[in-house]
Amino acid sequence: MATGRRYRKKRHPLRRFIIFLLIFTTAAGGLYFTIQNLDTAQTMLEKSLYPVKYSKFVEKAATEYDLDAALIYSVIHTESHFDEDAESHAGAVGLMQVMPSSFEWLQKLRGTDLSENELMKPAVNIDYGCYLLRYFLNEYGTEQAAVAAYNAGFVVSDWLSDSSISPDGKTLVNIPYDETANYVEKVATAKKMYIKLYFS
Repeated sequence: MATGRRYRKKRHPLRRFIIFLLIFTTAAGGLYFTIQNLDTAQTMLEKSLYPVKYSKFVEKAATEYDLDAALIYSVIHTESHFDEDAESHAGAVGLMQVMPSSFEWLQKLRGTDLSENELMKPAVNIDYGCYLLRYFLNEYGTEQAAVAAYNAGFVVSDWLSDSSISPDGKTLVNIPYDETANYVEKVATAKKMYIKLYFS
């Protein structure tokens, strides 16, 4: 009399391993593809927030005045967000928010004679904004102090001579004006992003 035994087919260990390997490889590939796409999407978003517009004028000024292009982009980003028609309540205009009075003073230093309307042109605005940045870098020696002066003017000289604000006479550790302190921080943050996205 038959016992009715059932026999299972033995699965080969190598076959199980191959199936596992295929599943793992497919999953890992999908995960890698997803991560790569997320990184690409994040980079695209960051580049849209930190663009490199007016690069012809920026690169020319960076070379002419020996400035870091990332710094110039950071100042433009902080000052006007690349709006060439921007005008502040104080009267600063253009991409780098140059005051007409500063423009007049800088022209005397350079021996030029342009009308105030010229300051609205991106090429002129970037050129004179960068000339002013270089002036402050030469005057104060550090990028932080130069950026602070770009916002607050020659009062930075007083700050650097005050040991409670600048213990070493070079670094500003306690900027008295909140607006300037925030400005310096914003420019520094933007510069890190520009270096990461375009200059690393």
